[in-house]
Amino acid sequence: MNHHYLLQFDTSVLPLIDTDFLVIGSGSAGLRAAIQADHYGSVLLMTKSALKESNTRYAQGGIAVAMNVDDTIDSHVEDTLKAGVGICDPSAVQVMVEEGIERVGELIKWGAKFDKEGGTLGFAIEGAHQRRRVVHRGDATGIETTDVLVSHLQKQKRVKVVENAFAIDFITQDETCYGVIALVNDAVCWIRAKATILAAGGLGCVYQCTSNPEVATGDGFAAAWRAGCEMMDMEFVQFHPTTLFLDGAPHFLISEALRGEGGVLVNIRGEEFMGRYHELAELAPRDVVSRAILNEMQLTGFPCVYLDITHLLPDFIQSRFPTISHTCKHYGLDITKDLIPVRSGAHFMMGGVRTNLNAETNIKGLYACGEVACTGVHGANRLASNSLLECIVFGTRAAESAVIYTQSLDTNDMENVHVQTGNVHGTADSFDVESGKEKIRRLMWNGVGILRSEVELKTAHDILQDMAQPRCWSSITGFEFQNMLDVANLITEAAIIRKESRGAHYREDYPVRYDDHWKNHIVFCRDKQPRIVDECNRMRR
Repeated sequence: MNHHYLLQFDTSVLPLIDTDFLVIGSGSAGLRAAIQADHYGSVLLMTKSALKESNTRYAQGGIAVAMNVDDTIDSHVEDTLKAGVGICDPSAVQVMVEEGIERVGELIKWGAKFDKEGGTLGFAIEGAHQRRRVVHRGDATGIETTDVLVSHLQKQKRVKVVENAFAIDFITQDETCYGVIALVNDAVCWIRAKATILAAGGLGCVYQCTSNPEVATGDGFAAAWRAGCEMMDMEFVQFHPTTLFLDGAPHFLISEALRGEGGVLVNIRGEEFMGRYHELAELAPRDVVSRAILNEMQLTGFPCVYLDITHLLPDFIQSRFPTISHTCKHYGLDITKDLIPVRSGAHFMMGGVRTNLNAETNIKGLYACGEVACTGVHGANRLASNSLLECIVFGTRAAESAVIYTQSLDTNDMENVHVQTGNVHGTADSFDVESGKEKIRRLMWNGVGILRSEVELKTAHDILQDMAQPRCWSSITGFEFQNMLDVANLITEAAIIRKESRGAHYREDYPVRYDDHWKNHIVFCRDKQPRIVDECNRMRR
């Protein structure tokens, strides 16, 4: 895979900002990490947009947690492992489920007002869960979680928040991270940190149709790869089955909770179809539902299917799903009476920066948590509503690990860091960045999407390689294009290598699923050949 430097810089002449802990990203993982690190030193939390703008904010369904009276840790672990179809890390899943109970309890203690039934927490059920275990605040759990974490963060004394700041590349020397080169107030600077926690979110905007906000261009994934981080399971991109499909409307997420409460998918002919694809029908795993929807669209020659919840009581619909109801009404749909047109969209990356149970990467001083990390909890297919749980559990763990690292750090090493790029040739002056981004999105949607094949994957790979020309970027849009290109290459190369169908990765030319030969992980590292590691051979330090 080709790589070209994004920017020429010399750390000896750049403006310097010093902090003990640098947190990149303001989703639930980054916020929770910053809150934890505040107890031990100065924290700088930088975010690409506004403090509250992240994938977390758009999460509707809730947080899966084994707190219901008839639920158990073992049952939640079992459902998570089953959804991940053989390649979850069982130890990581156990950690997430066990520690998640305390982390959710903290959110409630800090003021989270999750819905109640009869004075106790109310639990919803979603796809591939055996039991009702999803705590929620209507269909706006992400907003509630974000607001609570931000409120608690603002009570901390040593956290400084820098909004509209863009992390370009990590500063590394001798396989150790010393912060990032960043654009802050339109000026390039070096944010030097004893420990850096990457929580930069997702990459859905690499695809033409996505539930993700515009900021999710894969920046953290790409910067980590360029820094020499190991990247794992990059072929596993989850497509959410139901996003709103209306002219002039965004690809707004239509929560899986609607199906959990009895919503039914029908095609343009009005036929219910999920029973033909899986015994759990509407509550089948997301990859199954996404492929079923795509197949029904192809069979009927129609660009979407419909979600029907009109048989539910109107008062229940409006109280349980106020955000969806309001948004659809804005576009002329009354979901108590009208069918909701939906199709699938890129939603969540199961893979990412390879970490161990302590959120450590293979680069010293650099930690990863949240969607940008591959902790091993999701395997080939994320169980619904496990993402926010993973964020708050491993965000906490990342900060705890960073604290231990800084306590044994020789700060004299930081004073001796001097990094300068090699020569860069080429220019971006005449390159149409927005057209380049759209070309990547179309290419990934058509060739590296819900259904894949060798021919389409290799065609996409060849085009992506041709797009990788030496260019010097000076704007955020240019950096975003480079990041999207790097990430698209990683996803495509991993999808070519995995010659089977498993979870969210479905190869039409290898329809036999779950080949034992592939019960393992594909790991990339810059300037090295991809390698295969087995389930138990996870990185440990």
